Amino acid sequence: MKLFDNVKVLSSIVPAVYTADANGTGVDTQGYENGMLVVSAGDIDTASADETYVVRIQESDDNSSFAAVTGLTVTITADNQIGVLRLSGLNTLRKRYLRAVLDVSGTTPSFAGSTNFHLGGSDSGPVNSD
Repeated sequence: MKLFDNVKVLSSIVPAVYTADANGTGVDTQGYENGMLVVSAGDIDTASADETYVVRIQESDDNSSFAAVTGLTVTITADNQIGVLRLSGLNTLRKRYLRAVLDVSGTTPSFAGSTNFHLGGSDSGPVNSD
């Protein structure tokens, strides 16, 4: 099988310009063993030198009530930066649903970007169809 057949890509924070905190859409990880969160940044505002951009992961049993997952964060510090968080043990170590959360702060925060979950190790495949 090809990569396309074995990896499911799901958006959590859709591509846009964010000037305030944002919660992504919950992603169902049932049936997958591992994955990663890919954070893609375009132009970010660092003009005041106090702006910060942190993406973290939250988890949920019901895709409604989310809680932070300790230690899974990516800090974006430059334009056009890609950040990756490795997620293993999805079936045994995490709750069923995950979402990305963008935390912005500072004088004039502006984050152009998005996040995508890449899920692998499916119980059945292929996970995509042409």
